[in-house]
Amino acid sequence: SHPIGSGEVMSVDPVNLPDAPPSAAPITRGYDEKDGDKDPVQSGEAFEQFKNFIQSLYKAFKSQDLVEVLTLYDSKLVQLSDLFYKGQAWPKVESIQELCEGHPLFMVLYKEMYYRHIYAINSQNVTIEDRVESFQNYYNLFGFILSSKESESNFDLPNQWIWDLVDEFIYQYNDFARYCARLAFKQRDQRGDDDSIQANAEFIKNNPTIWNTAYVLKTLNELTQKSDILKILESDASGGSTTVPTSDITEKGPHHFLRMLGYYSLIGLLRVHTTLGDYHSALRSIDLIDWHRREKIYSKVVSSNITLHYYTGFVFMMIRRYADAIKLFTNLLTHISHIKNLAGRGYQREDIQKKSDQMLYFLAMTLSLCPQRIDELILQQLRDKLSDKMSRLAQGDESCYIEMFKSAAPKFISATTDFSNENAAVMDALELQKNMFMVEVQQQLILPTIRTYLSLYSTITVEKLASFMSAENRPLAPEKFRTYLLQLKHKTQQTVWTGGKPSEGEHLLPTDIHFVINKDMVHVTTNPNLKQQQNHAQYFIEQIRHLNSLWDDLQGSTARSG
Repeated sequence: SHPIGSGEVMSVDPVNLPDAPPSAAPITRGYDEKDGDKDPVQSGEAFEQFKNFIQSLYKAFKSQDLVEVLTLYDSKLVQLSDLFYKGQAWPKVESIQELCEGHPLFMVLYKEMYYRHIYAINSQNVTIEDRVESFQNYYNLFGFILSSKESESNFDLPNQWIWDLVDEFIYQYNDFARYCARLAFKQRDQRGDDDSIQANAEFIKNNPTIWNTAYVLKTLNELTQKSDILKILESDASGGSTTVPTSDITEKGPHHFLRMLGYYSLIGLLRVHTTLGDYHSALRSIDLIDWHRREKIYSKVVSSNITLHYYTGFVFMMIRRYADAIKLFTNLLTHISHIKNLAGRGYQREDIQKKSDQMLYFLAMTLSLCPQRIDELILQQLRDKLSDKMSRLAQGDESCYIEMFKSAAPKFISATTDFSNENAAVMDALELQKNMFMVEVQQQLILPTIRTYLSLYSTITVEKLASFMSAENRPLAPEKFRTYLLQLKHKTQQTVWTGGKPSEGEHLLPTDIHFVINKDMVHVTTNPNLKQQQNHAQYFIEQIRHLNSLWDDLQGSTARSG
């Protein structure tokens, strides 16, 4: 490891990766790499402005002026990319070496942004060379951080940049896993005669360390350990005397970079385990997240807040903790609806809107499986955007569940891809998770109808309830119907998060009706665990807000006409 000011070339390279096979369709780089590897964009207005930007960013980075670093990183860089590099790569790292005095860490950070831009402009056709080079760069960066002593890691970055490092690292790992799955499918789908497909498959098979799942999980875990964030959060959760104020973690200080990198790695572990389908490990990875703090650490970066809620809510939905999923989705959707300026960067705004729409899909599905009262504002959003789909869900339309699940689900992956066995089946990871979800849905399709009939009565016979189902073209004998009542009883019992760790909770009945079966009679009561008066209060609050908004509009119209 090297101090960042040493001027030595930073390198942690035990993997010794060979050159990747050439791609048939390399990305446009704005120059001919065969021409002596010269980069003509080093001249002209584009490079002059880019050069000035790099010099300013390096100066702010070297002086550790995080306010200026964030301004340049979050605004100026995006403007330059949109203006000059919207469809092509930035200047290569060698082009900016003199501008940053050959600073080893700055060059690695620049290279990380360089490949992030490559993925952003050409996500469907990233070459195998770029995938390998980007992986090597992350290996160097995290290897340096993990092997450095605290005195050698005397640098800091803004929270947004730290989050982007973790977020992009996981995105590129996920994208590589899906690329391997597509490659294996093409190889076995009688399209393997293509030389580039065979060459790429052979290269990946012979180099299993590239974007290896075990390496990614190990790196994220080691970053959390190195940062000591787990000890801080654990002490905080237990009410220990060593509780660290939120500002000491999220704001500039001697431990800021490592603590935030470790914290965001916890959210990264949640994401990786979720996309691998390991939902219980996903929840355990965020057991110590500061859900109970008044000033949440994860809320400092909008995209980290959304990622945490999206994946946690999805995990709750997949393990049949619908009440917890509904609570998380409604809380975050309410928060998003109140944000006027979602983010400084256009692509972030688009991603936030996409995640918001996906969570509305999840919310509609979980409400159909576990009806509850929710915030009127979010309920209105559901009615405005998904009225047709909600109607289909209420009718038990399985195709609607499948359609919505596929549209909103994370990008699932398999931990490994087998290129050596030509007869091995290639199961789509999304299809596998969809099938698991639909097994649960199919077991519950008849239950919402039964729940609706139960809500109309305080006492009713099993035989009469069964006759209602016959009227719905679902003829059922009373004894058979009794099993559905027991199934409803079982399915509505859920583990509910009541505080503490998300992976734990109490076994409760979170729906608005409660019933018992006594011989041939069903006795129905309102669930005493639900505080309905809070829902009525919330309804009136929302109506008052709506009327105030109308009154303000009327006053504005009167003033203009006057």
